[in-house]
Amino acid sequence: MLLQLCRLFLWLMIYSFMGWVYESTLCSITSKSPVNRGFLNGPVCPIYGFGALIVILTLEDQADNLLALFLSSILLTGVLEYVTSWALEVFFKAKLWDYSKWPFNIGGRVCLYGALVFGTLSVLAVRVVHPVVRGFVDSFSPAVIYLSSAVLLPLTLGDLFVTVRHVLTLNGRLAEIQAAMDQHKAENARRREELLERLSAALGLPEAEQRMEGLYARLEELPDAEELKSLLREKAGEWQQRLEERFENSAFHTQRIQKLLSVTKFQDRRLMRAFPRWTSTSYKEALEALRERLEA
Repeated sequence: MLLQLCRLFLWLMIYSFMGWVYESTLCSITSKSPVNRGFLNGPVCPIYGFGALIVILTLEDQADNLLALFLSSILLTGVLEYVTSWALEVFFKAKLWDYSKWPFNIGGRVCLYGALVFGTLSVLAVRVVHPVVRGFVDSFSPAVIYLSSAVLLPLTLGDLFVTVRHVLTLNGRLAEIQAAMDQHKAENARRREELLERLSAALGLPEAEQRMEGLYARLEELPDAEELKSLLREKAGEWQQRLEERFENSAFHTQRIQKLLSVTKFQDRRLMRAFPRWTSTSYKEALEALRERLEA
């Protein structure tokens, strides 16, 4: 029983490595520079490993039925990708990929193109690759299989622990930065409303019409309306620019926030590079500010 579990674990590692090679190659070609594509630091993409295991253990007996194998693989890998995307958003506030702009997508988590690719890869895995992988692992003695598993398991779990801890710590930093940005936006909104109220009161507008359109309409009734409108537009632009000062120039950009933005850890750079479309469901603006700082 233990020997079989170790064999399954080695299959998982092999397919995770193959997935990493596939993803890193594609991303490196796209970005025209080497990319370590993967959530973990090591050369593994576990989602590919688990996807391959699920397909092999569930559908290996359908290897002779190409259509059934292909369609069933699409369903299984699609569910796995969807659940993984959902889990990352729930637990880490992270959206590492987004298919929203691709046709026939479901919530941006999965899309038809990806499903067809994974279905094709699954067919190749079951019918071509896995017999080789199975033979390769079975060629080792039980002692070698036990030893390999004993070495790879703690390394992988350690990598997982380090990565998860870093992402949670990063989210703590982003939450503090986002809070300061939200306060800055709220202060700008308050000052804008205050300015509109003063302008509306000066022109005798009722409270319900405290908008620039209402101000311009009221000016039509005044002498030299065009000149006044032009002046008001010019002043409004100046006021708007002052109101919407950059966050970096505001009182909310404290030394504490500057320090949080200035922290440049290896993991930050690696994850941003590995997932250039990474967005945060809760700290979007803070993540973009950090990304700009890292790129600079």
